[in-house]
Formats: sequence, structure tokens, C-alpha cells
Amino acid sequence: MNNLDKGFEAYNLYLSLRAHFHGGTGKNFDITTGYKKVRTSYETYKKKASIASMFRVLTDRYDYDTVHDIIVSNFANGDKYGGMPFDSNAMDVYKDWLSRKNKRTYQFEQDLDSIYNRMQQDNIEDCTVDSGHPLIIKMLLGKQIALETVVILNRELNFIDEYKDDLILKDTCMTVIKYTPFLEESTKRMFLKYQSLINKIARTRNSSNTTEIY
Repeated sequence: MNNLDKGFEAYNLYLSLRAHFHGGTGKNFDITTGYKKVRTSYETYKKKASIASMFRVLTDRYDYDTVHDIIVSNFANGDKYGGMPFDSNAMDVYKDWLSRKNKRTYQFEQDLDSIYNRMQQDNIEDCTVDSGHPLIIKMLLGKQIALETVVILNRELNFIDEYKDDLILKDTCMTVIKYTPFLEESTKRMFLKYQSLINKIARTRNSSNTTEIY
């Protein structure tokens, strides 16, 4: 495969990921199911000289899996363009994402401690419940905890759906939902390791009946 072909495949990957995160072809589009992808024609791609050049440079520098992670990390960070034009800011987002990935368990533990300390400070009983906006999402929006921490907790406690129609929180909730399939680590074991602390920060949730290993 030549460089133009690699750029073309990367661009089609980008289109599919954009549709996954932002519903370009409907909110139910899911790139992770493997049967539904967004593609453009090779001829159309070649006519977009600046796009073709951008993705050719990107695939000259990075392999396909790294390109995938660069795009995913930027969409997950709230960039509706998924890192395009892949400048230094996009790469900083990717490097931060990679750093969190490489210390997932440590990040999760630190975030749980931060949530618990904030709950103690503000006299909050459950970080996932609030008549307005729950503490856990406030801390995510304030970049005080990692997106991955919210994904791990939501997999077991299932609280995001309660707020996905909120006018202020809906975009953040959708990001959590759309990013979830990309967190492939065995987060169930991580959850169980810290379950005693999790029970303290989510007192009203029943987290004792989870059996599926992710």
C-alpha cells in the first residue's frame, strides 16, 4: 500500500470515528460493531488536496493503530474535529491520553481518592446522584478526574443515562457513552479491587451484583 492509499484508509477511519462520536449518520452509528463504516470514494479523496496531504503526512509519521488512537483521544477530549489538522495541540492531547492509559490503575485510585475527599469536604452522600448535576460529572467537566474513571464507574453503576437528556450535561454524557467501547482493559477487576471505596462514594448504588468481566 502506497502512502496515498494509507492516507485514504486513515481518512475513512477518521470519517467513521467522527460519525461514531458525533452521529453524522445517526446517533446509533457504532464503529465498534464492525459492520457499519463511513467511506468516501478514492477519487473524491484525491480531489481534496489539503485533506489528502494532511493524512499522507500523518500516515508517514505514524502507523494505523497510532493514527486511530490520536483521533479517538481527541474526539474523547471534546474536539469535534478529532484533532484535525493534527497539530501540536492534538498531539499533546494524544500524549496525555497515552499517559493515562499507561497508568490506568494508579489514575483510577487517585481519582477515587479525589472524589471521596471532595464528598467529605462538601458533605455529599453519593457522587453519582444529585437533583441537579452530580459531583462526578462536575469533577469530570472541571478536569479534576479522568474520563476513563467515569467510564469504569458507569460500566458498573450505570448512572450516566440518568443525565443524558440534561441540556448542560448531554454532550458530556454522550462522550462517556461513545468512548466506553474503546476502553478495552479488564476494568471489572479494577472496579472490584477498589469496591470498598467505591461503595463509599456511591452509597445508593447497588454495586454488589456485578458479574461480567470486561
